[in-house]
Amino acid sequence: MAAFFTRRPAINATALGVLIALYLLAAANITFWGKAWEGFVSGMGLAAFGVATLAVFVGVMVGLSFRFIAKPVYIFAILVAAGASYFTDTFGTIINANMIENVLATNSGETGEFLTASFFVHMLVFGILPSLLVMWVQVIYGPFRSRLLTNATVLVVMLLVAGGLIFSHLGEVRAAMRRDFNAMMEVLNPAGPVSAAIKVVVQMVENRHAVREPYGRDARKGEWIAQAKKPVVTVIVVGESARAMNFSLNGYARDTNPELAKLGVLNFSNVTSCGTETSISLRCMFSGFQRTDFSKSKAIARESLMDVYKNAGIDVHWWDNDGGAKGVANGVKYTSYMMRTDPDLCQSGACQDDIFLGDLDTLIGAATGPTVVVLHQRGSHGPAYYLRYPDTFRPFQPDCRLYQMNDCSSEEIVNAYDNTIAYTDRFLARVIGLLDKHRATASGAMFFVSDHGESLGENGVFMHGAPFASAPKEQTHVPLIAWMSREYDAASGFDRACAAKLSALPFSHDNVYHTLLGMMDIRTSVYRPELDIFGKCRVPAVN
Repeated sequence: MAAFFTRRPAINATALGVLIALYLLAAANITFWGKAWEGFVSGMGLAAFGVATLAVFVGVMVGLSFRFIAKPVYIFAILVAAGASYFTDTFGTIINANMIENVLATNSGETGEFLTASFFVHMLVFGILPSLLVMWVQVIYGPFRSRLLTNATVLVVMLLVAGGLIFSHLGEVRAAMRRDFNAMMEVLNPAGPVSAAIKVVVQMVENRHAVREPYGRDARKGEWIAQAKKPVVTVIVVGESARAMNFSLNGYARDTNPELAKLGVLNFSNVTSCGTETSISLRCMFSGFQRTDFSKSKAIARESLMDVYKNAGIDVHWWDNDGGAKGVANGVKYTSYMMRTDPDLCQSGACQDDIFLGDLDTLIGAATGPTVVVLHQRGSHGPAYYLRYPDTFRPFQPDCRLYQMNDCSSEEIVNAYDNTIAYTDRFLARVIGLLDKHRATASGAMFFVSDHGESLGENGVFMHGAPFASAPKEQTHVPLIAWMSREYDAASGFDRACAAKLSALPFSHDNVYHTLLGMMDIRTSVYRPELDIFGKCRVPAVN
């Protein structure tokens, strides 16, 4: 055994660099090659692109093959590629900058849902064992000058080869680019995740001293809310990963919304999200920017809807059960429910959304003036859908009860997901019930919209986070539901029949900001009545 460790095989540094490049492209890029196959029409174009990609990898790996540098870089590349490939190959997840930001905001309980046995086996086989092999072998570098010359020569030659191949098939490469080339390159491991991480770091540095510019500082209460005989309380529920097509209110064959169907809610069936991940959609819908003009940096540098409410003298609360408010709730009353220890509602480091209800009951009952509370749901967050609802609430069975969705059948995955939608239905009905309970002392309204949808294995894609330009409708078609009490209708002059006629019209997250301003009768220069879903359904309409 001692001889095994002392008689280490020797390998030339250049050869090791070539082997590392081959290994990374062969073992960690199944999804990349699948997308390349779809993107290129001809076999010659795909072959030229594949060889060009290999040439770049060889050039970079050999170019870095210096003593004290090569092994750490190779091991880092192998481990990153192994980790990223697990999620791209298993769930179709793209490890881009937005996804990395979401990961950084993930709590320990949520992280544990991804650290499954299959993940560790994958990392052992494709990450740790190859890394140990790299550590074990003896690398022959030779004199520094000759190594520098060799590395530089290989790098230049490989880049020239890659450039020549791309140029000779430029038409096909351009055609592939038009078929969403960026999405293909984002799953190139480890280049995609590394470049995304660098982008996140650059954004953090650029935004570290960002000052939130005043926005809507002229906000004031309008006439009807200022004169209302009872405090107006609006509960804004931000859903997580709820896709509209699995709501029976939208025509889904299964009865996933039995409770809301009884309550006369206003359901809007044709609503599009601003993004496919929380970090984008949450900021976008509360920023006042429309999707086509939105950027994360713009949202970070502007006060949000919560600030406009606060400026108008509204009592504003943000209660969070899903990874934080992404800066939207800075400056208002913020409470995290993510790490509570309720024995009935919290398990495996995550709480179900009924955790909000006790405090919500108290808040509504104690309201003395116009009040807004945002409930940021855990909702339908994957992959462990079964943790989002109680064991005693499983209308659709058999349901997948594993972190590792790939070990469940398609039917079990859909059943578990539909259980989360049915649980959200029950939760929203209970929120409405609390508002109705306190109708003698408060005029209540509820507004629900999801941040994005969810893929459940369609075309081999699971969960969410696809680039918006190529995202499937499963990830961008979201539910939007509203409920107003009779007291709210009377105080605001709300015409329910008018609003019901709008239910099939196309709306999006662009409408959320201005609709919520209108629902609380906030008068401000930043309000755009044409984007308020209910703007024409008040008598008189908000102006």
